[in-house]
Amino acid sequence: MLTLQSLLSLPVFLSTTLIAHALARPEGLIGLKEDSVYKDLAASLTGGEKCNENELKAIREGFYEMNELLQAVVPVNWEGDAAREFFGKAERVNNYTMMIESNLRRASLYSTPKGNATHNPDIHIRCDDPSRRCNSCSRKEGRHIAYNIGNEPHINFCRRYFGLNALDETVEDAAKHENMRMEIMAYYNRATVWVREIMHISAIGTAVMEKVVSGAQLNNSNSWMTEMYDGPMQTSFLAGVAYENPNPDQPNNIKALKYAYGATRAKLIAVLSTQEPYDAPNNPENYALYAQAQYVIEKKGFYPNRPVLEFDSEAAVLANDQLQEGPEKSRQRYACYDSLEVMQPNRRTNTTGDPITSSAPSMERIRSRRTYLVLFWTLAYWFALSRVY
Repeated sequence: MLTLQSLLSLPVFLSTTLIAHALARPEGLIGLKEDSVYKDLAASLTGGEKCNENELKAIREGFYEMNELLQAVVPVNWEGDAAREFFGKAERVNNYTMMIESNLRRASLYSTPKGNATHNPDIHIRCDDPSRRCNSCSRKEGRHIAYNIGNEPHINFCRRYFGLNALDETVEDAAKHENMRMEIMAYYNRATVWVREIMHISAIGTAVMEKVVSGAQLNNSNSWMTEMYDGPMQTSFLAGVAYENPNPDQPNNIKALKYAYGATRAKLIAVLSTQEPYDAPNNPENYALYAQAQYVIEKKGFYPNRPVLEFDSEAAVLANDQLQEGPEKSRQRYACYDSLEVMQPNRRTNTTGDPITSSAPSMERIRSRRTYLVLFWTLAYWFALSRVY
């Protein structure tokens, strides 16, 4: 360990070189972690606009934990309750199983080590909220934890993300409480958020899209037809329900769709006949919750299956706001429930993230304890010299 005595014995040139190295030493790209199996990942996190050191640490660790979480879902266990509840029964989702498997397989490739020719794109991360959406929702409807920009590998992390616990810490804590161990939302953590966000990246998550086209374009006699094609994931919503009017007194009031965030809505879109069979496979939250469920099964040996959907008729669900919300209505929400979480970039938003080092101008870094120790002893050294001369 560096001591005052040893530092005082060094030549002036050597001591100044040491302090210059300590203050300017790059911390390295995010994605490099000492003593970690993830230190040589092929994909890096870049950018880091307005993220301080603690925030970068939480983002980086969430990324590592996401890779651990995704190892529990490849291959998909189609015989399990979790797959049936979050994607749909076999006869309902049969046409989309390959799409689901491909989406999860691509997501899991973020654990690919450096040097592999096949790997996912680097992810531009930031904390400066360029779309000004982190606090745009009411507390009743929840607040954004993170959001994707333009279906690109570009994610902004909001303040609420940094209050989430680590993957294993959350799992251990929830599993030991009898009153919450069977609640899937009790296991929601920063890795779960990461899974949801990367499914919005067009190179990772593929969704079934529909558009209305003229029959003439398809050489069909019908005037208009629906054409299906592949596109990037947005967020599915409940169909056939009464939508809310968040601002009824406003002249241009727009009804708020009931987006499928949370376990209750995620399970509803996988079972209701008013939903398309591809609504659940199109929804990032369903992938995140399925991954979370499988991870708990792997680590703890049981499936946290609540909320359990129990209703006499679909009509009752479609007409009852309480049934559509489930227990999440009175608990913490991990999204803004009346808003999409894919934002279009504005003209002032930089779309390419620079490598994140200690000298990157976009980053507000907090110096490490080691740097401060070296600085302290160096100042002490110069003070001692001044006393001698």
